[in-house]
Amino acid sequence: MELRPHILKWIQPGTPGGTNPETGYPLPDQPGQAMEIPCRFHLATNGAIKTFKNEDSTIVNQVGTIRVDAGQELPQVDTIITVEGHFIGPVRAIFRGQLSHRIEV
Repeated sequence: MELRPHILKWIQPGTPGGTNPETGYPLPDQPGQAMEIPCRFHLATNGAIKTFKNEDSTIVNQVGTIRVDAGQELPQVDTIITVEGHFIGPVRAIFRGQLSHRIEV
């Protein structure tokens, strides 16, 4: 049995370009980096569904939970992520544990 059979993908935000100190001309923005880590996606069941409130005060039900190994780099809350074949959408909450981390979507 494979513990982390799925792949979690997202793009880390890039850095703004700023200005060249010698010439004063604007510098181009640096693009974000594509990230991939192994994970396990679990659909939320009726007894374990949480609700989240968006910035515009609309209520959204939890779709599922993603488990990843501790020590992995994680996306930020509200970052759009993809678990191929299972989920595409924003991260709602992140909980960091000693042995594994939990991402609620």
